[in-house]
Amino acid sequence: MRKLTAALLLTLIATIAQAQFIQPKVYNLSSGGLNLMMAKGDFNGDSKLDVLFSASNITGQPELAVFPGNGTGGFTAAIVTPVTANKGRIITAGDVNGDGIPDIIITAVDSITAQAEVGVMLADGSGKFGAAILFHTSLIPLVLGDFTGDGKTDLVVGSSPLTVFPGNGDGTFGAAIASSFNWGGNCAAVADFNKDNKLDLTTGNAVLLGNGDGTFQSPLTVTGGPTGGFCSIAIGDLNKDGIPDLVTAGGRIGGVGALVFLGDGTGKFTTSTLYKTGQQGITGIVVDSFNADSNPDIAVSNYIDDDVAILVGNGAGKFTIGKTFALSDGGILSGDFNGDHKTDLAVFSNHGFSVLLGNGTGGLVSEVAQNFQPGSTIHLADFNGDGKVDAFEFGQPGAVLLGNGAGAFGAPIPVPSSCHGGAGVIVDFNDDKKPDVAFVEGTGGGVGLCLGKGDGTFKDAIVSDAGVQHSGLVFGDFNHDGKMDLAATDSGGLSILLGNGDGTFKSAILIALNSIVFTATGDFNHDGKLDIAAILNTSNGPEIAILLGNGDGTFKSPVITSSPNAGWPFVVGDLNGDGILDIVTPGVYVFIGNGDGTFKTPVFHNVAGIPLQLRDINNDGKLDVLAVAGLNGFFEVVLGNGNGTFQAPKIYSALLGRVSLGVADLNGDGKLDIAYLRSSNHEKTSTLEVFLNGH
Repeated sequence: MRKLTAALLLTLIATIAQAQFIQPKVYNLSSGGLNLMMAKGDFNGDSKLDVLFSASNITGQPELAVFPGNGTGGFTAAIVTPVTANKGRIITAGDVNGDGIPDIIITAVDSITAQAEVGVMLADGSGKFGAAILFHTSLIPLVLGDFTGDGKTDLVVGSSPLTVFPGNGDGTFGAAIASSFNWGGNCAAVADFNKDNKLDLTTGNAVLLGNGDGTFQSPLTVTGGPTGGFCSIAIGDLNKDGIPDLVTAGGRIGGVGALVFLGDGTGKFTTSTLYKTGQQGITGIVVDSFNADSNPDIAVSNYIDDDVAILVGNGAGKFTIGKTFALSDGGILSGDFNGDHKTDLAVFSNHGFSVLLGNGTGGLVSEVAQNFQPGSTIHLADFNGDGKVDAFEFGQPGAVLLGNGAGAFGAPIPVPSSCHGGAGVIVDFNDDKKPDVAFVEGTGGGVGLCLGKGDGTFKDAIVSDAGVQHSGLVFGDFNHDGKMDLAATDSGGLSILLGNGDGTFKSAILIALNSIVFTATGDFNHDGKLDIAAILNTSNGPEIAILLGNGDGTFKSPVITSSPNAGWPFVVGDLNGDGILDIVTPGVYVFIGNGDGTFKTPVFHNVAGIPLQLRDINNDGKLDVLAVAGLNGFFEVVLGNGNGTFQAPKIYSALLGRVSLGVADLNGDGKLDIAYLRSSNHEKTSTLEVFLNGH
């Protein structure tokens, strides 16, 4: 799991004022440490299902956070219990004192002797837990269950040797019962695999049959079971024969899908079926029924793909891979969180958990992950003239996704192979009121332009400035003739391509400008002529270069502002209402314009993400910053005060990976929404998430 980054709190992302965004019921943990465990249960005695997380606060102290369920699929503010035991680490949850409420098992270290300890924190029925009851053992807790047959919960620890501490029924444990062999793992699951009414256990790669007295028989190897350090196990009767079956992560490290073993009643598992649900990295598996047929189904949390896949069972031990849903980065729980008698899911995400409400037909009420070929950027426009915002993804291949006017998109429509390229822009180049696509050509160099047909499809590319390897594009009317032009960057500077108004361009006007890495356009000296802003990565450090336009497609010598904070990518806008354009660079740093192409000393605002858009998100007439930290799995909305300063960032959990943002009114309510395109870590697919702007 990844480290979480601020004080532990609950942030409900809902439809309230100040430009909040709606996403599948997400509850944020913002803590300074590592999440270790996720559990469910009625922790506060109100007969509603709650979710428990373990994490660390900003000082590194472990904490237990219970999110009380409201019975309708939502959760209220976290009830937090500090873990005060020295070096306390939360391991598992289960009812050890027979009151029906899950308690917590922890490991700790004696502060005087430095001896390893195991502790129990008893739930008090209010959502809090008591101080740890500790006892010495150097072994690691694995699992809870009644292994001695007395109706009380025992604790199994491993691995030198495998040991059972029999429960006394009050939260304490008796003298250890040691097995004759060493055995352990990262986690375990329990069931009566050989139907002798004695509890057995497994770590996924072996089964230990219980003798009913706290001891076990020698391990039975699970043929083909996982051998890596990851541990994802689920137990269920998948073929309805009354014998427990086993589901593990398939593959050596983390798995590539669900590996299903059907039990034969002896405790042995020798054959399996692999259902590939994603790339390597399975972090959670549950067995439950997600549709109305009552057959056991499987939900798999795919770590690398950041999604949840549903395997629909036929009741005979066979499965069909169903839909995939976004927003998962770890553990997974199933349960009826909204009281409608349909199975829901709670899945760990980067800063908390999200609730995906079941619809009773094998689906989940959530943003369905739209997976397609990887792309670098996304642009929004109405490509088929129906008044609804569509999406264009630049990639190999590129694609158009037609919007339905309610914030969702249809299946990707491939564009012609000649329209595949790198960085690009969307604009009407031939004045037919249909969006066109211009992009950087990869293999042969130059700039490609695909004219839109107005129905969501495009004509083959027209190539200009062939043979020149460009890296980026910006557009604007640089010579005031009413036709759209392009400025393309390359290793030597800029190529100004003046448009002919039909999708072709005149010969390039070359501007020498060394070390150019990023460009944007705007009128920086307020003379009515379009200028170009560039970041130069020079040996003396980064510089902002403003090329003031002459209004005929040529430009004056650059006006340079040197600053170590002149990073890229940057965004341009009037942040303080003085009619002069300003610049925002990553960090973020705000450069207030002087109106002559120079800037004041930058002002720092602590924003973790990279600024990608300056838009008025909350309709108050002031520009706001949209920033992403895709590799950390979130984006930020930073509301502007209208004077060049900003409020504290609002953080939203999102998918991990390379990220592009598109901003437009996707559902026709007059508010700007966000289309969030993420390319996966292994860059085999891209996923599109939509965040609707609430009020």
